[in-house]
Amino acid sequence: MKQLSLFSIFFLIYSNLLFSEEYSFDASEFEKKVYEFSGELKTQQDIVFLNTSSRSYLLNFWAKEQKDYFDSYLASIQLKGSYEFEKLKFSGDLKNQLFYTKDDEFENDFDLYEGYFELDFFENTSLQIGKKNVKWGKGYIYNPVAFCGREKDINDVDAGQEGFWMTKIDYLKSFDMIVKNLSITPIFIPVRENINDDFYLEESNNFILKNYFLIGDVDFDTYILINDKEQQKLGIDFALNILPNWEVHGEYAFEGEKKLKYISSDFKVLESSNNIQNYIFGSRILLETNTTIFLEYLHHDQGLEKGEMENYYKAIDGLSTQAGDITPSQLKRYQLENLNSQFLMKDYGYLKLSHPEPFDILYFTPSVFILYNLVDKSRMIGGEFGYSRFENIDLKLKYFFLSGDDYSEFGDKMNSNKISMLFSY
Repeated sequence: MKQLSLFSIFFLIYSNLLFSEEYSFDASEFEKKVYEFSGELKTQQDIVFLNTSSRSYLLNFWAKEQKDYFDSYLASIQLKGSYEFEKLKFSGDLKNQLFYTKDDEFENDFDLYEGYFELDFFENTSLQIGKKNVKWGKGYIYNPVAFCGREKDINDVDAGQEGFWMTKIDYLKSFDMIVKNLSITPIFIPVRENINDDFYLEESNNFILKNYFLIGDVDFDTYILINDKEQQKLGIDFALNILPNWEVHGEYAFEGEKKLKYISSDFKVLESSNNIQNYIFGSRILLETNTTIFLEYLHHDQGLEKGEMENYYKAIDGLSTQAGDITPSQLKRYQLENLNSQFLMKDYGYLKLSHPEPFDILYFTPSVFILYNLVDKSRMIGGEFGYSRFENIDLKLKYFFLSGDDYSEFGDKMNSNKISMLFSY
């Protein structure tokens, strides 16, 4: 009944809009290519310097040969293409990556990022079936409403991501009223053995509904996810240009009760259940100097409290003194299962500054950022320096530095510094 009532509310909101007068344009005025094709060849070298005095280092190198740094090498080729025949279109995105790892071994990883058919079977309505990457949300580094997508890599927020197998419908309509544009996007994602098995923990049928409204000058979206395992998620987001060079945005997502694990002060793994609320608020400002500022605050409800993070690190200390009954293997399993998110704690602030061609240095774009843990005051600081002097060639140098007090997230991370050198064609 709850699921039915949720859909009933949204039906009442836009049912009148569906039958309102529509404004459209003649798409035949724009000539389309039958096919498109692109590719990228990329190489990358990473050098990671380890914080040998950190507790994460102690745990991960327990009974192992110790090291001061890791270096790794990556070569990848990515091919994208599409072919369109009348109202039917096929799009594909293939990526193959070859790693030379810290264990002096080669690893090959081939992925189909996207591969789907798209059919425009009615005016303003399209059907997509296959594997697709769906990008939802207005946040720059974090999107709590991305119910159909994967978490962004905060070190490369623009990187392409692997999609999920789905059936997706898009309906679009325009109006001459306060609601200028409307889109309705229902999606079905099945989870079976070897099909979308990283979308949900068990076999399930997942239904997602997104509604987009352009109300005046405000972009506004609503989201619902339900499945046959009684999981529910609700979300909203918005984006608004207060001035031509000043944008503000926000996202909020509510998820039903979820089990979370933490380590107590007597070094036992305990479990609690809580309703999950994740949100982000931010702004993007373009200054007259051509400097772009990104500023965001995010709350991640699955994250640890300060005391819970301290208990985890103190439990690692206890391995040497044999305080408590917890073992290295239990702590490593807890780390693998519960500390694999990019945001391990609850509240963060993010600031990024980017300025193209400073001091009239052509083709050069530097940027710096800080991810600040508002709970324990630790931080990750980084910089990126891009150079694009040559056609179709991009060169980048990235640097990251982690710091903080004892028992803090970034202060006791295994990594202390990282340098990445990238070449792409």
